[in-house]
Amino acid sequence: MNNSNDDLESLIRRASPDGHRSELIPVTITPDMARGYLSFGVAQSGKIDQSVIDDYALSMQDGEWKAGSILIFSEDYKIIDGYYRLAAVAQSGVAVEFYLVRGVPSNL
Repeated sequence: MNNSNDDLESLIRRASPDGHRSELIPVTITPDMARGYLSFGVAQSGKIDQSVIDDYALSMQDGEWKAGSILIFSEDYKIIDGYYRLAAVAQSGVAVEFYLVRGVPSNL
């Protein structure tokens, strides 16, 4: 996957032609997509707990992950909520269904 803002914007516009910013968009995230989204970075940095990622990834591999979690991206495509879930998808090798929201102000 080409890591650019255009990739994420394209995904959003395909699902929401009017570009409405607050719509929940169902999307299946593949491991390659997850790695691409992770490359945009996070809106706020903090210590990463690898054991959480490992637990999520194992749950995904075992087919126990419940679809429907929400991934939230800021106006500048940084991850506001969903880093651990995206990292787990990348690690697990399993595609997972999420809802995606983008364009949220970073200061919220």
